[in-house]
Formats: sequence, C-alpha cells, structure tokens
Amino acid sequence: MDTYLADSLATVITIDPNFAIQNWETIASKLLQKAQYVRNVGLAPNNVIQYIYPLTGNEAAIGLDFKTVPEQMRTVDLARQRQKVYIAGPVNLVQGGKGLIARFPIFSDFPVNQHYWGTISVVMDYDALITETGLNSFKGAKIAIKKPQLANEEAHVVYGDKAIFEQADVVYPIRLPGETWQLMAQFSLDAHKQTIATRHLIVTIGALVTLLLYVVMILLYRHYKHTHKAALQDELTHLPNRRFMISLLNRLMNDNKQPSFALLNIDLNDFKQVNDDLGHEAGDELLKHIAKLLQEVAGKENTVARFGGDEFLVLMKNIASQSEVDEMIAKIRYSVESSVLLWEKNHIAPSLSIGFAIYDSQIATVKQLLSQADKSMYAHKKQERLKA
Repeated sequence: MDTYLADSLATVITIDPNFAIQNWETIASKLLQKAQYVRNVGLAPNNVIQYIYPLTGNEAAIGLDFKTVPEQMRTVDLARQRQKVYIAGPVNLVQGGKGLIARFPIFSDFPVNQHYWGTISVVMDYDALITETGLNSFKGAKIAIKKPQLANEEAHVVYGDKAIFEQADVVYPIRLPGETWQLMAQFSLDAHKQTIATRHLIVTIGALVTLLLYVVMILLYRHYKHTHKAALQDELTHLPNRRFMISLLNRLMNDNKQPSFALLNIDLNDFKQVNDDLGHEAGDELLKHIAKLLQEVAGKENTVARFGGDEFLVLMKNIASQSEVDEMIAKIRYSVESSVLLWEKNHIAPSLSIGFAIYDSQIATVKQLLSQADKSMYAHKKQERLKA
C-alpha cells in the first residue's frame, strides 16, 4: 500500500521535476502522513541524493552517489532497466533496524523513457511491517517469503528460512507493484492435530449457536404472533376487537369486486344497571355469555366483534337482500333474549337493540357505514322504549 502511495509522488516528479523540487517538503510530508511504514524518502537526480525527508537524522545521506555503493546501485539500475518500481531489501539501515526500499525510476521523456533523470528511494520499516502483519508470531507453521529469482542469482529470501522453500505445504502469491513475491508455509503435525480439534470445537459451538438462534427465532415469532393477536382481540370475550373490525371493513370497501355485505350494530340494553346492581364481574360474565351466543348464531361465514363496552358488531358477508338481514336479526334476538344467564342465584335476562347498514355505492367510508348502523340501532332502541 505504501508503495502504491509513493507511486503518486513519482508521478508528480515525472510530470514536473522543478515543481516537485521547489515544493519537496510539502509533497514528501504528505506521503509520510498517509503511509503507514515509510520512514523517509529521498530524491536523487542523476543518482545522487540531493533531497531527503525528513532531513533530521538523515543528514549523512545528502550527497550520496549511488555509483559509490555497488549493492544499492544494482537495485537502482534494476528499476531503471525495468522502467518500473523495484522493491529492494531487506537491508540494514544506518539509522538502525531493517528496511525495504522502493526504487522508482524517473524519466524526463515519459512515456518514451529514453532520458533517465534520476530516482526516488522510499524506505519502509521492515521490522514494523513483519511484526504488525503477525508473521513472526504465527503459531503452528514455519513461514518464509521470497522474491523472484534474478539473472545469475538465487531467489532472494525476504523473511524466514529458505529451506522451507523446498518443503512448503502451501504457497500463496503476494502481489506487489512491479512483481509478485511468494509466501510459503510448512505446517507441523501437532499444529495439524490442533487445527482439527479447533475445527471440531468451532463446528460444535457453531451448531449450538445455530440451535440457540433457532430457538430464539421461534420464541420471537411466537411472541410476535401473541402480541399481534392480542392487538386485534378483545381480552375479555376473545372476539375480534374494534381495530380488527375497522381494518376488515376497510379491506372490503377497497375491494375492486365491490362485495355485498351488511353490518349489524348490537347494543346490550340496561347493561349499566347490571353492573350497578350485581357488580362488574356479573357484567363481564354477561358480555362473555352474549359473545358466545352471537358466534353460534352468526356462524363461521360471518364475523362477530366486540366494538367496545356493551356494543357488538356482526359482519354479514354476501348479502343479497334486506330479508336476509331481517332474518339474521330475528335469529340473534331470539337466541340471546331467550338465554337467561344464572349468576349467583340471580337470573339475568339480556335484551338487545339492533341496527344495521347495508353497504352500497352511496357509502364512501367506514365512518359513514358505522354511523348509519349506529343511527339505526338507536332508532330501534327509541322505538322499543316508546312501546314500553
């Protein structure tokens, strides 16, 4: 990564060497800020180091002519001959430690590359690189890295024992700018056994975690179903509640097929008196008693809901005539009002007021439908009071 970053510096110098020299500290400092392992960078027009950053601690390198150091000159020439970066090293640094040096050849006539201008040398901290990548702390295998074999030379060892090259168990390419190195590993039998044991442990833990997640998902789903059902169900009677019925009515009224249906609004007469005289527990039992009777009469094809308090709704589907509605109202009235609830030696005879609304094109909203059924119910209640 640091080599790729340094390549941008080489590009700037290739485009305008004078600009790069005039702004050397600014440009070089930007590279060191972004790079992770670069220790210093030197600029050598005609292979003589004239500029280096940072200068502190590297003053002795100023004026160094690579031609006086054959080993370094050889790598500079390799980069020039290849016309691309060459990573030299590791070498022992004068400042201490080891370094990898990326040599970038600079040509003043790019892309023809016939006029060689000089070189850039980017020194990277080899020890920090090896330590932070974890190569020298890896357990269970011996690791070595080598560079490609050059003419009349053996493959250059970058890291580890070259004997590993002959008996490597695995080989991985390390693709770098300009060339590809090879990482080789030789595993020990003990490490292999440990790896197998670790793999079995991981598989076992994975299976347990998967099972746990499966159980958690089931519990979450059951909780969701229970919560969802509770949100749409009346807690006392276990009938669908107000929210459920309004949602159902909205779906039916938005159906393009425009199904025919009727809505019955049922109110329990004198319910407050039952609560006042016999207590709320008696009132609750009466509501459950009526809910059960309504479900029996309405049948599975119709929907009964507790709309709130002592008010119930019955949704009658596929209604073709007024007579069907009248017939259902009569059945409900007979079934409920003829079924007396016995509560602690008290006989509670329920009485109902029932209104209805038949859905047609004149009704545009659920609110209008409910209002019409509600008015019909109160008209019936008023009529019964006049009779009394």
